[in-house]
Amino acid sequence: MSIFTISENSFEGQLPGEKVVFLTRKHWFAIFVPLFFSLILAVLPFALYFSINSSEFYGNNPSVYWFFVSVYFLILWNMAFYSVMIYSLNTLIITDKRIIENKQLGFFRHTVNELELEKIQDISVKVFGPVAEFLGFGNIEVQSAGAQAKFYFNQMPDPEKIKEIIRGQGD
Repeated sequence: MSIFTISENSFEGQLPGEKVVFLTRKHWFAIFVPLFFSLILAVLPFALYFSINSSEFYGNNPSVYWFFVSVYFLILWNMAFYSVMIYSLNTLIITDKRIIENKQLGFFRHTVNELELEKIQDISVKVFGPVAEFLGFGNIEVQSAGAQAKFYFNQMPDPEKIKEIIRGQGD
């Protein structure tokens, strides 16, 4: 799993001499929930077909039902692809000079937020609920002296470790 947390590669907008210290995405639970519901929704047409398997419901042509099921699966596949795309393109990069958050907001829309390490005033970690505590993910709030007062990083894996990495780079 280190391929998802440590990177020596460059990125767009990297400053000369800037070194990537840590790269992470949201916790795997953030992608598990939408994919789990997609899997449950994928079983639904088959359960419906076998539970209402009567010629009165389908008439003489059940292929109309399977056409609508195919359209349903196309929509479901797009929703699952969208979830995986958003998960994999949302990254948090910690370098020796700044923190960069790449936030994908849709298929063709994204924002990049940057925070210089020298402007960090406070870092707090918040873990909500037993699931987050058990799986080890939480929210990180970074207060800065810059134009944007606070930066929020939600559902990050091992937020205490990320906090320590940020603190270690600020020294």
